[in-house]
Amino acid sequence: MPPLLNKRRQQKLPFEDWLKQSLHGPMITATLYQEGITYAEQNFLDESANHLRVDKQLLKEKFNLNKNKVLDFGCGMGGMSLWYASNWDCQVYGVDIDRHHVKIANDLKNRHQVKNVTFEVRNVLERPFEEKFDFIVLNDVAEHIQLPILEKIFKALGQSLAYGGSIYVSYPPWRSPYASHVQHVTGIPWCQFLPQGMLMRMIEKNNRPIVGEEESDLVAAYKGLNHLTHKKLMKSIQGSGLVPVYRKSHSFINKLPGLKNLNLRIFPFDFLVTKEFVLLKKENEAYNAGFI
Repeated sequence: MPPLLNKRRQQKLPFEDWLKQSLHGPMITATLYQEGITYAEQNFLDESANHLRVDKQLLKEKFNLNKNKVLDFGCGMGGMSLWYASNWDCQVYGVDIDRHHVKIANDLKNRHQVKNVTFEVRNVLERPFEEKFDFIVLNDVAEHIQLPILEKIFKALGQSLAYGGSIYVSYPPWRSPYASHVQHVTGIPWCQFLPQGMLMRMIEKNNRPIVGEEESDLVAAYKGLNHLTHKKLMKSIQGSGLVPVYRKSHSFINKLPGLKNLNLRIFPFDFLVTKEFVLLKKENEAYNAGFI
């Protein structure tokens, strides 16, 4: 019996499902699909979603994306891509290397009939863009990319910037209480600083599948983190021709009256920073515009 047919018999899959899996890789379960749709839709529609509330406020305060061509790099399941497309008169392109994420993004686009957004599975290192973008966003994605690859990605994205364009990066720095991405199952903020053997046992005990091919469960999600800090981010843009022109470090302290714009980055207050926001521009343009 041919190996593929034998594999089908061992898995006891219906022929149609087996054929799809053989041609396109493992399928997402109905439960995970619904979980992904619900999560992405909340990110799209809920202005007060905890992990995106500050992102949305900052983007609305600082940027006007009308008439822009926007690239949402590492768009995931498309919630924020749809949010950009619905809040500005812009054209949004969402790209991700995860087919499951892009499938959900396209389904959500169709459900809400958002016309000015396009999603596709794309590896920009293998298929660089020919077109240029006015605004490129990496929202909660940079911390998931291994640093040597992140350096290559910033070079590629820098080459895809239109004149006067910007790259906006947001991420939880490694000292953040939520940087582990598993504190919701361990019940412990800053759990990334526990002895790693102890932490891995806690994650494995509570491990479960999550939506995604690249990171398909909580163990893989934690192991895939690059422990990103501002210093590491700055190192990753070296050689890309990009420089930082704006940085905000959002912390718990910003919730206090009169302290909304305070940036506390010194030890030990840096452990209270929940998210970093950095804006990058091409060095020559930043110089001409007086940023540096």
